[in-house]
Amino acid sequence: MNGREIMLNKILTEPVFIGIGAAKKLMNYIQNDFSGKKPFVICDVNTEKYANEYFDEYSKYVYPDRQHATPEAAALSRSRIEKEKSGVLIACGSGSIHDITRYNAAELGLPLISFPTAASVDGFASSMAAMTINGQKLTVPAKAPVALFAEPEVLCDAPSVLSLSGIGDILGKYVCIFDWKVANLLTGERYDPYIEKMERDAIKGLIETDYHDKAFVSKLMECLVLSGIAIQQFGNTRPASGAEHHLSHFWEMHCANPETDALHGEQVGVSTIILLDLYKSVSDLKLTKKPLTREFLSPVFKDLTDGIIKENIPFIPDTITQEKLNSVWKEIRHLAETELPDAKFVSEFLASKGGKTTLSDLGLPSDNSFLAATLRYSPYVRNRLTLLKLL
Repeated sequence: MNGREIMLNKILTEPVFIGIGAAKKLMNYIQNDFSGKKPFVICDVNTEKYANEYFDEYSKYVYPDRQHATPEAAALSRSRIEKEKSGVLIACGSGSIHDITRYNAAELGLPLISFPTAASVDGFASSMAAMTINGQKLTVPAKAPVALFAEPEVLCDAPSVLSLSGIGDILGKYVCIFDWKVANLLTGERYDPYIEKMERDAIKGLIETDYHDKAFVSKLMECLVLSGIAIQQFGNTRPASGAEHHLSHFWEMHCANPETDALHGEQVGVSTIILLDLYKSVSDLKLTKKPLTREFLSPVFKDLTDGIIKENIPFIPDTITQEKLNSVWKEIRHLAETELPDAKFVSEFLASKGGKTTLSDLGLPSDNSFLAATLRYSPYVRNRLTLLKLL
């Protein structure tokens, strides 16, 4: 394994406090560190009650339920922030609210404080924002929070499906770490064992915590924050996003399926099960030419085709030779056999907590043709090398 030492980014999110009294600590933090700056809260109709309870004296913008993170949506609150000459942003919500606030913080050059209301995704401490731009799911550089405060009572008050989404997002790290190491072996893509350990610590923390323990949701949040810090230090989402996220993003773009109510982390959990089963079964691999043409892509991606082609240039699979693959295949198989758990383990772990484990659970087509289309086209969602992109 090419584990050459690389320079990591400084951790920007300090302090991090997950515990009783977090909201009061956030208020004190603003008074001490941002005195004279006008705070502005971004929330949605579900988390507005927390904004009113804890931050009632601050101006706020309230998004509708299940607001997608898009530049257009971000612009709605940004105009208010600019009009009120606000000096610090507070993200009071879960995944999309944080993506929107991170995006706006970067656009306006303002500091951001995270107040997550559900342990649902690993992006709270991330420096990247997952945005839907012209229908295409993209990850763009954004602003990491300068601090994060989470109230256990608020986290426990969130619907259980949101915590199950967070569980799925953490379990997906099994696949993304494997894909990351495969890319390192094949292309020399930068890799860092310290960042890998952070992601594995997040998995370990999740697996070893009793789901029925009253402190479980707080522990889950700690694991999600740890993963977000790993993204922040590494500088992109590679340590926390592989083929399992590409499947989820593909479904979220609704190219081959209708829109569903499934959450991102729920989809990541199901895609992890699918990919573990696939990856552990591949005993040999003969490379074939992967098309990057309108003729191949447009029947599925339609109006998004030009953006998909642009995303994939330069096309990484074209750089991989059979000779190179053969030279590291034994090591790839060893990684699959020793570092990837059985799909059954992840499936049973999710099921034991009431999580979704199949395509039909997500409201997606369960026929073989849909799964085949997902596996064939989802690797084009990101210009990132995964084992799936070579199969």
